Amino acid sequence: SASRAFAWACWARVSVMDSSHIPSAPVALGYPVMEAAMSDTTSVPHEEEKAISEARESYLAGLDMPPGLRAQYEKSAGDFDLRIWVIDNSGSMQTGDGNRIVRKADGGFASCRSSRWEELGDSLEYHAALATYLRAPTQFCVLNSPGGGIPQAMWCGTGAIQDELDMIRRLRESSPTGRTPLCAAIRSATHTIQQRAAALRTNGKRCVLVIASDGAATDGDVSIALKALQDLPVWVVVRLCTDDEDVVSYWNSIDEQLELDLDVLDDLAGEAREVREHAPWLTYSQPLHRLREWGCPDKIFDLLDERKLTMTEMRRMITLVVGSSATNLPDPQLDWTMFESYLAAIIKALPHTFDVHSGRLRSWIDVAKLRRQYRGDGCNIQQ
Repeated sequence: SASRAFAWACWARVSVMDSSHIPSAPVALGYPVMEAAMSDTTSVPHEEEKAISEARESYLAGLDMPPGLRAQYEKSAGDFDLRIWVIDNSGSMQTGDGNRIVRKADGGFASCRSSRWEELGDSLEYHAALATYLRAPTQFCVLNSPGGGIPQAMWCGTGAIQDELDMIRRLRESSPTGRTPLCAAIRSATHTIQQRAAALRTNGKRCVLVIASDGAATDGDVSIALKALQDLPVWVVVRLCTDDEDVVSYWNSIDEQLELDLDVLDDLAGEAREVREHAPWLTYSQPLHRLREWGCPDKIFDLLDERKLTMTEMRRMITLVVGSSATNLPDPQLDWTMFESYLAAIIKALPHTFDVHSGRLRSWIDVAKLRRQYRGDGCNIQQ
């Protein structure tokens, strides 16, 4: 199959890297040097290159997202040189107040209750697959040893595709246990980024640090640990695995204390609820939420749950979601009728997406709600 050929082709390109370069525990000495793998000049046969391209295309097409969002995923893969996930697998992650979006036998979707760990596991598999198919080096580090021969840190996007995905599946099948030593893990990630900072700046790149947790650190003050990142080329995403108000307030207060590019994300249902308050016209579904987890430095995505977008921002948001077909979208401030007509035609060509709020498939953009929120906000043009 194309995916199998892709896996072997990718393995051929990185097989020169000895397994000792890939850490089996949280990195304390920084990001392992990958020049050995990247310096391999062995050309990949045309057939294998074709298989790689076809498998990547097949995978991305299967994500059922608008062209604009897909382009944002691919752009982010190029903008960020490295991704590090700090994953909370403490005992509290077994709490059964999580939510999963699952595909039904009829092809539809449903939201169902789960443990926090099961919910996060879906996210880990999603991002591991993205990393492998987009060849975006990503390290997944859990706070506590998962046991069963599963390493505490593992790479995706650097080796054999199936091996990487199988390891992530084994990780998600492990049982959370232990405490929450977030500070030590953050310091380790900081050291890794510090070692690469000069090269990152030279190349105009950054790193993404994703902290997925359901609580406060048990080994110190997280704000102090994160402060060391303030002068580094890094984008930080805090992916909360609970909607507990104390935990949410804890992380939001850290965000307010630091001069850091940091995005605090609730789970999909919680984030969709906040976005609906400010942008009821946008269906905030899983692909959009996963993009923010993946690391999307465009601040307009961060504004979605903070305030109503200006009309200019709204038009840009639509373009980012829809893609190139919205490039020539008329300016709604100058001619709302033409803008709405053009937009309605574009939206018809897009697949529907699962709305966690209603539990139904919906259009990405509700033109009627958009009209109610924005029509009348345009320019007063004098004839």
